[in-house]
Amino acid sequence: MAMRAVEQVERVWQSVQAYFPKSIEPSKLWGHYNPTADSLTIYFTSSPVPSIWADVDASACVGFAPDDESIVTGVMIEHFRHWLLATDRPRTTAA
Repeated sequence: MAMRAVEQVERVWQSVQAYFPKSIEPSKLWGHYNPTADSLTIYFTSSPVPSIWADVDASACVGFAPDDESIVTGVMIEHFRHWLLATDRPRTTAA
């Protein structure tokens, strides 16, 4: 049962990755950490923009442009400290 859940999360993540920008311009990143909510939000658009947020796992959401849902506007991670240290997520290593 646990393996099936991990496989489902991995499939969702792989499908979402197809929408991510092929490259990210560091000067266009906008980030905010809310310590009270333990939430990290990163936009790829220089500043916050209206977005449609879709869950990719229990803590992570991806923002899509409302007029073109093939464009990813950002990422939001709730319970960031827990998410960062979670050991039940699939791991990948840099190539």
